[in-house]
Amino acid sequence: MIATKVKNIDEAINWYIDKRPVYLNLAKKVESIIREVLNANGASYYVISSRAKEIESFSEKAKKEKYRDPINELKDLAGIRVITYVKSEVDTCCQIIKPLFNIDQQHSVDKAKELGDDKVGYRSIHYVAELTDDRLKLPEYRIFKGMCFEVQIRTILEHAWADISHDRNYKFKGVLPPDNDIERRFSLAAATLELVDREFNAIAKEIDTYKDSVINNTSKGNLGEIDINSTSLEEYLKIKFAKFIEDTSIEASFKGGEKDIIKELNLYGLKSLSDIDEIIGSDLVKFTVCSATFLGLLRDAMVLHDANKYFSNAWITKWVLDDQTYNFYKNNRVNIDEMIEKYNIKFEEDDLDEDDLDDHDLYVDDLDEDL
Repeated sequence: MIATKVKNIDEAINWYIDKRPVYLNLAKKVESIIREVLNANGASYYVISSRAKEIESFSEKAKKEKYRDPINELKDLAGIRVITYVKSEVDTCCQIIKPLFNIDQQHSVDKAKELGDDKVGYRSIHYVAELTDDRLKLPEYRIFKGMCFEVQIRTILEHAWADISHDRNYKFKGVLPPDNDIERRFSLAAATLELVDREFNAIAKEIDTYKDSVINNTSKGNLGEIDINSTSLEEYLKIKFAKFIEDTSIEASFKGGEKDIIKELNLYGLKSLSDIDEIIGSDLVKFTVCSATFLGLLRDAMVLHDANKYFSNAWITKWVLDDQTYNFYKNNRVNIDEMIEKYNIKFEEDDLDEDDLDDHDLYVDDLDEDL
């Protein structure tokens, strides 16, 4: 009986050595499908990765008593992992991913439900699946007929717990002495991670609710009571300049300079979105001539509205002029030559120290990366 089992295991291992490249290809294909569809749906996630089970790992599992037919019983030879920031994103990703494949409900599992309400530990969604018949009809997918894969979906903190737990259990396979409290501390750590995960999820929902209120008020023109912060500013500008963002005239980014531009806006005397809306005005096209980002756009709006006020009160990062920006200000009736002389504004081609200045459309960190 033992000899027969060893023979079957050897056959299974040799089979997997031969098939592993195909499973690796399958994993990469599924990863690509998931990433493409999640991106198309605007779903938020941290990272997506894939792998084919290592031969050593397959061998260890195949030798376990519970597997009589490892070739057909092991369902995770191709594995794809989707890691999100918070729990609500797990739910969203699950809703998008499930219809893409034929899910094997019998072998799929929600590890959190397995734990129950009174236990802590590993939490993750595991889907065992196959490609759909329609996809298998395509030439590039026919080779994967009858092959299954596993998709794991979990948060960053759930992933941290899984990796730490797996790493320690893998390295220490014995039994801890009864007077050692490591197991208890491990459980407490798991409970703490779960609480933190829930709090992050709650915070994320509050931020999303606030974003929705900003979008709603902006679309209705109710800007007077909305304070200036990174969230309100970004959502307002996305709506205000939607047309120009879509045609890529303006990049919907602050280039990491959110804190500085908010400080500049406040020093200039702007306290609400209605204040910003007033200085931007109705002629939005002019900002596409020179402003590549939200950062440059807001600086331009202040300079065009009152250059002397901006350079005397709010020009804290001492960004430099280039020819395009200089001509833009001249064409919009800014006495830029007077400003250059009065405030010692430098040009891009001047001899400057690396850490002194940033460009009109760049935050200083971005400039440092290029130098």
